[in-house]
Amino acid sequence: MRLFIWLFLLNWLVPLSATETIPDSHQILNNFLKDTKTLHANFSQELFDEKGQLLETSEGEMFVQRPGKFRWDYQTPYKQLIVADGTTVWVHDIDLEQVSKKAMNKALGKTPAILLSSHTNVEEEFFVNALPAPAPDVVLLELRPKDAQAQFETIRINLKNNELVAFELLDNLGQKTKMSFSQTEHNTKLASHLFIFVPPAGVDIIEEEKE
Repeated sequence: MRLFIWLFLLNWLVPLSATETIPDSHQILNNFLKDTKTLHANFSQELFDEKGQLLETSEGEMFVQRPGKFRWDYQTPYKQLIVADGTTVWVHDIDLEQVSKKAMNKALGKTPAILLSSHTNVEEEFFVNALPAPAPDVVLLELRPKDAQAQFETIRINLKNNELVAFELLDNLGQKTKMSFSQTEHNTKLASHLFIFVPPAGVDIIEEEKE
């Protein structure tokens, strides 16, 4: 689920093409995606089952650099590091001393992370609906996939003052993941080493077989 969530978020951060009839809230999303080159923030995540019972809470730090690079560092309740360098996704379960390695296209597969290219138009892949917002500086949007094979039902995105503050994903099993962001830095320069992963000595490396 962790990798699934982050792959969606990474590939959602792509530019939208403008349309003449796009509503104001859609235009705000359009502008945010178009202008985003990097993101850095702390995050908190909650996972709920289909009955609304809280299953897990976690916290950490994330870095994004378009196109195709990210570092997703879970720090509590247990440590896990997910790094994508543009071609490969690495998942390091630190307590288990285990590393998984996948080609990015295989890691994405036919999951909801379908926006792989900066040329992809979000509105070609999703039905985008504006939701009532609690304040003038807040935009709430709901994305529903057009692909019948998608593994989730909806994504709800919360933007405030043109910054990403939260999103919520409802999967096909009824589980809900809520994620909120704080201390967000938008389009700051990120060190290149953040998106390079070298497996530590002595860890088990599981590499997906090539087709």
